Amino acid sequence: MRSWLPLSMIGLALAGPTAGPANAQGVPTFDLRLFAERQAILEQTDQDLALQQDRLTREEELAEIERQQLASLEGLMDAMSLGSGDVAGTVAGLETGQGAVDDVESAAASLYAPEDNNPAAARMFGDAREGIEELIIRAARDTHSLPGVSRAGLSLVQWRCLLQALIWQESRFQIGARSPAGAFGLTQIMPATASDLGINPAYYDDPYLQVTGGARYLAMMLNMFDGNIIHALAAYNAGPGNVQDYGGVPPFAETQHYVVVIPQQYNSYLAAVGGIDALGTIDPVLLANASFSLSAHGAGVYGDYSLVSVRAAALRVQDIITRIGETEDLHEAIALNTYARAELARLVAIRTRIKAAHTQPLSEEQLAMAAAQAAERQFMDFTLESLR
Repeated sequence: MRSWLPLSMIGLALAGPTAGPANAQGVPTFDLRLFAERQAILEQTDQDLALQQDRLTREEELAEIERQQLASLEGLMDAMSLGSGDVAGTVAGLETGQGAVDDVESAAASLYAPEDNNPAAARMFGDAREGIEELIIRAARDTHSLPGVSRAGLSLVQWRCLLQALIWQESRFQIGARSPAGAFGLTQIMPATASDLGINPAYYDDPYLQVTGGARYLAMMLNMFDGNIIHALAAYNAGPGNVQDYGGVPPFAETQHYVVVIPQQYNSYLAAVGGIDALGTIDPVLLANASFSLSAHGAGVYGDYSLVSVRAAALRVQDIITRIGETEDLHEAIALNTYARAELARLVAIRTRIKAAHTQPLSEEQLAMAAAQAAERQFMDFTLESLR
């Protein structure tokens, strides 16, 4: 910065003795008025220079502020640039489940599909969910073409009634019924037999496999014993070897009872069933308990399979959070944060389904209790019959 010589000092030098008539005679004179005017001009000039210096300083400060602002904006623009990151590719990878472990299905299209992929979902939700009678009807249709059924000469309605009577005797329509010997399900199939039929262990979680598995085994017995229903039932209960050894129904009390009560129940159902699709043929108390059994068992299966979905969803969230912490691209970080919020909304849908699966058996249980109470009321009528 240049230093300025005070103009007032220059002015004092200039304001020295002035030439005049008296000066010519050697007598100096001093013009006070002129000196004051010049002094005022110089002071005004100093003020103008000081003002200009102040303005110059402020301009330099503003220029520095502007430079800092431009530097900050450049840094912000660099941070918000896409850089080398591929945001679209990152999101696409998350949607297809990249980064999660290989033992779970973590793709969003599968995990959050509009149609629930849980194998028990069809039994738990929707207007078209099957009851126990619909299940038996479907299994009868699917197995009626087996050779043993044809050999016994059974129509579709008769085959449905025989299966329904068999299930009545074996489990009273309880999905998870298990015998002390280890037989399981609606048709009480032994694990070894289930393995021979190719449905072990899947039949533990699928009532349709329980019914069709029992139907297939009964059809095999019918075919083995030339369509003889009594011998086939005896073989179903005591084993085909015992029927062959005894040349008919073995002399076991359980088997002797078995081959009597099932035909009786079969005839009862046959009288009630007007067609293959007829409903309302099962005792109301048993039907209510069967519905409760289906719902409770379905809720358990739904919960078991939901653990896989919950684990996959947790891994997806973990993957997103990890990527947010690793990214240096602000644009990608914002996109991942938005994706994480969307993922949490998807998790709410899974939670809602699980809560619904938990609630469904509660209503079925109340219906079963109501049906049982209604059946008990018929024993509460103490009206005396008139003897007149």
